[in-house]
Amino acid sequence: MRLAPLIAEAADEVEVSGRLPDHIVDRLTDAHMFSLYLPAAFGGPEVDPVTALLTIEQLARADGSVGWCAHVSSGISWYMGWLAPATVHEMGTAGTAAMRFSGSARPLGRAVSVDGGFRVSGRWDFASNCLHAGWYSAACVIDEPPRKRVRAMMIPISEGNVVETWRVTGLRGTGSHDFMVDDVFVPSEHVQSLRHAVANHGPSFNQRITMVAGWAPTVGVALGIAQGAIDAFVFMAEQSTANQTSIPLRERRDIQGTVGRVAALLSAARSSCVTAIGEACEAVTTENDGGEVDRCILAARLAITYAMHASVDAVTQLFHAGGTRSIFASNGLDRRFRDVHVAVQHGAGSPEHFHAGGRIILGLPAGAPFW
Repeated sequence: MRLAPLIAEAADEVEVSGRLPDHIVDRLTDAHMFSLYLPAAFGGPEVDPVTALLTIEQLARADGSVGWCAHVSSGISWYMGWLAPATVHEMGTAGTAAMRFSGSARPLGRAVSVDGGFRVSGRWDFASNCLHAGWYSAACVIDEPPRKRVRAMMIPISEGNVVETWRVTGLRGTGSHDFMVDDVFVPSEHVQSLRHAVANHGPSFNQRITMVAGWAPTVGVALGIAQGAIDAFVFMAEQSTANQTSIPLRERRDIQGTVGRVAALLSAARSSCVTAIGEACEAVTTENDGGEVDRCILAARLAITYAMHASVDAVTQLFHAGGTRSIFASNGLDRRFRDVHVAVQHGAGSPEHFHAGGRIILGLPAGAPFW
């Protein structure tokens, strides 16, 4: 990827400033890295989930925070297919700042129905990429007796406030602060609806692959950070000794074995993800029976969570293999160790997915949505 060297050069600035440099944001925007899923009908690249995974992986290999911001924004761009075409065209043009997104699926907002739309108030945490976004996808509870609904509403970032809270262990450059709005009007056209996806974009926006599509780039971040950790370790091993021995790291048998095992672990996890996600997308876009779709969704969901934990395991093994050399910020391994441990805290990495998958295999209901 041609952007990778530029991103790697800016890694220290990203870490210290807590945001992406403007020149990096501009280049990523021009390359549609913030809107990988944006439908082609709106001028976007509309890539498939496997391509999204592989693309974000390369960004995260250069810098985890850059990969994370692009993955969050691109994940939300998938939901632009849940808006009417005229609405999206009114919101902005592909390849511009308007098509950079932040958002949250946690229903921390409240929406009151009024003529033509809703009055919305709320505060959402973990608003990754909010410092660079044009729009925020805000999950809100609509209290309309006799039932409550949760709907996502597109709100211009300029109509809310970013509350600085992001002082954290890793992924420091993502600017994942809180975002809040107070009594903002959201027109009905800016409320996402599955009927638009079905009517305008067909089976590639099938609701069954909501979590697979959303979390394919998430696992791409974890795998990319882990591959970046191998890169950092190889560079360090060419120059360093450790653990009170004069033998260079790269010439030690135990180190060679660790690197080989880590490479095999990541390769297996990555291949499993690519295969399972590809099969799930194929299953929902062809004439398959429900059982085949269920099987493919199960495999993809488990592969995503497993690969995120495998990425953490890989980076951790390398960090300990490097001894005291690993703790210095100058070698890049320290940052990736912190970044990958933050990345796995995302919902895609929750061990609960193993439990849900196990329940299905055992003939029980998943007890969770989108399985």
